[in-house]
Amino acid sequence: MSIRRAAICVIALSLAGCAEPVRPIQVWSPQTAAQASIGSIFITNSAPQVPEDAIAALQAALEAKLAQCATGPTKYEMLVRVDNFKLANTGMVMLVGDSHEVAAEVKFVRPEDKSVAAEYYVQERTSGGGLIGLAKLSGGSRAISTDFAKSVCEKVFKKG
Repeated sequence: MSIRRAAICVIALSLAGCAEPVRPIQVWSPQTAAQASIGSIFITNSAPQVPEDAIAALQAALEAKLAQCATGPTKYEMLVRVDNFKLANTGMVMLVGDSHEVAAEVKFVRPEDKSVAAEYYVQERTSGGGLIGLAKLSGGSRAISTDFAKSVCEKVFKKG
C-alpha cells in the first residue's frame, strides 16, 4: 500500500512540474517591467466553489509582494480574473496526495486610456502527500496566494 502511495505522489509531483507557471499572452519588455509599479489591484472571481477567505488572501498577498518587486515610477492597474482556486482535501492528502491550485489571467492596464500594456496567464500549484504533504499544505489560502504572488514577481517583473 505504501509503495502505491509513493508512486502516486511521484506521478503527481512530476505532472505538476510540467505545467508552465506563467504563460505570456502579451509580454512587456524587461525595461518596461523594471519601470512598472502597481497603483491598484482589482480581482474578479469566475472560479466555482472558492473558499471564503481565498480572494481576500490573494488580494493581500499580491499587494504585499508587488509592493516589494514592482517599484518603478510608472503606475499600472492590475486586473486579475481568477479561473481556479482550489484547496487540497486533507483526507486526500493523507491517502493519495492532493494540491492547492490557483489559476488566473493577469492584465496590466494603463490607467489613462485603459489599454492593456501586458497580459499573462499565471498558474500556481503546490502538491503533497502523507504527513509531509500535510505540513507543506498547511497554510491554505494564504500560502497558495503567497506562492501565486511570488510567481508574478519572479516571472513578470523578473524579481524575487
